[in-house]
Amino acid sequence: MRDLVLQLHTTLDGLADSKQGFVPIGDRPYWKALYRAFESTGAARVDTLLLGKGTYQQFVQFWPKVAADPKAPKDWKEQARYLDETPKVVFSKTLPRVDWHHSTLVRGDLAREVRRLKRQPGKNILVPGGVAFPRALIERDLVDEYLLSVVPVIVGEGRNRLFGPLPRPRRLRHVRTWTFPNGVVLHQYRRKR
Repeated sequence: MRDLVLQLHTTLDGLADSKQGFVPIGDRPYWKALYRAFESTGAARVDTLLLGKGTYQQFVQFWPKVAADPKAPKDWKEQARYLDETPKVVFSKTLPRVDWHHSTLVRGDLAREVRRLKRQPGKNILVPGGVAFPRALIERDLVDEYLLSVVPVIVGEGRNRLFGPLPRPRRLRHVRTWTFPNGVVLHQYRRKR
């Protein structure tokens, strides 16, 4: 059975809206160190991306342009190539279609469709960000591994919190923690089975 790996940034008080700019996109040494840390996690063995509508729209507007930009940094171009070539499953009931290379639109029941994907042969499935979509996966207890980068910022208020009410607690096992020079702390947790 494939694992579903959730990777995202959150503030210390649990906000996960990337539009607020909690991690400077230009902090390239951080991003390089973060990707090195991922090499020893479930994110290193991925062959499918799972995206909600918002993350899909952000990614498709940004990464194909990076791939086509001759002035883009080499590591960004590699990331753009990876995102383009990796199969993407996009969950949305309102998008009319998905046009990005190797993308499939799914409108069915989230829990049923994710469980079906997890039973298929292959490597892990990665959810690379978002807010509402990851929260829906957490609420349905579909996440096997959490890679949470906690940014040393307290926002104090906001509706885009990663964690909301749950029907029952989620018990997790701590695997490892990395601390980066910019103060971000990456926590790796696995669901207790």
